[in-house]
This record gives sequence, structure tokens and C-alpha cells, in this order.
Amino acid sequence: MTLSLDGAPDIREQECSCCGATFVVVDHFILMDGRTHAIAKSALHHHGDEHEAWIDVIFGPFGDDSTGGRVSFGCRVGPIAGAAEPAATVVDAAQPYPDSPLWGHKLSREEALQQDLLAQFWGVVDWLLSTDPTVHSHVYRRDTPKSHWTGRMNHDGAGPGFWTKVRERLDKRR
Repeated sequence: MTLSLDGAPDIREQECSCCGATFVVVDHFILMDGRTHAIAKSALHHHGDEHEAWIDVIFGPFGDDSTGGRVSFGCRVGPIAGAAEPAATVVDAAQPYPDSPLWGHKLSREEALQQDLLAQFWGVVDWLLSTDPTVHSHVYRRDTPKSHWTGRMNHDGAGPGFWTKVRERLDKRR
């Protein structure tokens, strides 16, 4: 499977509604072998010395107006006790986001662990962690060369919303 991006990711800062801290959100439109494969939303948080990413990935039919059949997986990537490197754990999908047909069925942790798409989910997560400089440098706290994507960050969160961009991107792919 050859993954690539359908355009540069959208990177912006948001304020956490729980603690008021600023965090970065990175939206990816992912292709596999040139066809729409998944949509990923990575929320990059830091609390003190703890850097973690909450990554949600949507799979499903993207080529028509139907949103039926879509499923969303979620994971947390970050430090765990006793480990030298961050680890990933499946969690309930898209927890902080309101229900929407574009998310499809938000899988619980238990449901996700039983899904045939679980290996594809981990493939997308691994690919994002290894190829996206914003996600990689946040999770692994390593300096990476500044990406050409960094200039696209919208610090005030203005501009089209995530789902508007999803619809526009999918319309282009048809």
C-alpha cells in the first residue's frame, strides 16, 4: 500500500475547552495508490512535559454522496510508564467531536479492536507518525526541518471549517 497526501495538511491552533491550553490540530486527506483512502485529524496536546497526539481516522466510501459505511477509529500516542518511547493505544474514536454523518460510526475501543480495518488504521497512524513533520516532532519531541506546511498554520482558527474542507476535497476527487 502506497500512501500519500491529497494536498498539504491543514494545520491550526485551537484552545482546549477543558483546560484553556492551546493545542495544534492537523487535518490530512490521505490517498492510497492515488485514490481517497482516509481522512485523519490529529490533535497535538502538551501538558507539562507530556506530549501526546490524539489521532482519529475515518475510513469508508468517499466517492459518492452516501456517508453510510464509514467508520472512525481513534488512538492516543504518547508516553507510558516504563517505556522509553511513546506508545499508541486504541481509544474510543472522535471523542471530543460532535456526531456527524461524515464521521460515520465512531468505533468504541472494543469495536475497533474487532474490526477488519484495524491493520489499515495502524498503517495510517504509523505513516503519519513517520512522515508528517508536525506530528512526528510533537510526539517524539525531536527537531525536524521546518516543513513547507508550517506556513499554512492558521493561528486564529479562521477560514473554512474541517467538514467544509472535507466536502470540497471529496468533490474535487469525483
